[in-house]
Amino acid sequence: MKKRILLTYAMYGNGHRAIAEYIEKYFKEQDNELEILAIDLLKYSIPIFGKFSQKTTDFLLLKFPMGWSFVYDLFDNKLNSTYATKISLQLFKNKRMRKVITDFDPDLVISTHFYGSSLIDYYNRKNITDCHLITVVTDYETQAMWLKGYKDEDAIVVADKDEISYLVSKGVEKSKIKAIGIPIHPATNPSFNVENYIEKLGFNGDRPICLFFGGGGNGGTHSLPYIKRIIKGNIDMDFIYVAGKNQKAKAKVDEWIKLYEAKNIKTFGFVNNVPELLQICDFVVSKPGGAQTTESLFFKKPVIMINCSGGQERANYKYFVKNGYGRMFKTTIGFYKYIKLLSEQPSIITRMKKNMSNNNNDKAMHKLYKIAKDILKKDKEE
Repeated sequence: MKKRILLTYAMYGNGHRAIAEYIEKYFKEQDNELEILAIDLLKYSIPIFGKFSQKTTDFLLLKFPMGWSFVYDLFDNKLNSTYATKISLQLFKNKRMRKVITDFDPDLVISTHFYGSSLIDYYNRKNITDCHLITVVTDYETQAMWLKGYKDEDAIVVADKDEISYLVSKGVEKSKIKAIGIPIHPATNPSFNVENYIEKLGFNGDRPICLFFGGGGNGGTHSLPYIKRIIKGNIDMDFIYVAGKNQKAKAKVDEWIKLYEAKNIKTFGFVNNVPELLQICDFVVSKPGGAQTTESLFFKKPVIMINCSGGQERANYKYFVKNGYGRMFKTTIGFYKYIKLLSEQPSIITRMKKNMSNNNNDKAMHKLYKIAKDILKKDKEE
């Protein structure tokens, strides 16, 4: 009989979903004897309140980072996180949610959002389900909301070994902490030719290429002042600007390219070849989101971070800066000066790439798969 793995995420931004989808795809490729279902918890939440919570979170992340940091810090303790968890359970533990989970009857749940971990922990304690639970923390800091069910979980996956001592201090058994990195596994084409693609873009490959992610998971336009400063400055470097689904942002950038007669920038809207773009670039400009920065780390591409939304993104950029994987800028002036410096001293990029080469996050997905299989195997033996 096939073992069933349920993946739970929540669409507060794109990162939780992206990592869940990476896990789903990789596990299916490794073992056709696994039955896997991935669900967005928000689709089964109480409609009005679920949509309200999503919109509120997106607003804070996009428009009011200080407000989001306040909320993030407010619930980063045992008392307040317990209160928040009780509220969230009222949002999710309804008949629709219960039916989809009990009908699937998972042997193992892997959650990439703390709401999923809290819900399955609750269901297990109430004997609604009887399954193993792995929590995958999708940022570079473990906030208190991720730890509400740690006593009954099989494993908590975190991004770095530095998190171990912190989690142990919070009462988590050391054996449960798996500091393997955030698991992603971008699909790459072994026949992809970097030089041919660079030539296709109209670049000669003689100078650094910057991949500039301008859209962000919530469709923001805060990157526009940064890319405008680049276009006006005519830096000796090539740029690929990805606007995502924000067509207005792409149109505005195209307008500036014509106005300032820029010859060194290509623009795209939504793309489905991010792994290819990451292979051809020398470094990335991005918000410090967990999934985006981890994809860059997977390909060993330094990240110049802008537009921090506070909260977990604050922890993400601090991790990258501390380890020499990138830099963070809050103003267009400092950002522009640093990009210009990189064009003049590409050895800085090389040094950051070398720092990244010491990180083994590209093996995180395989390690997670092995952890899951070991749990299921032990369950079978018992």
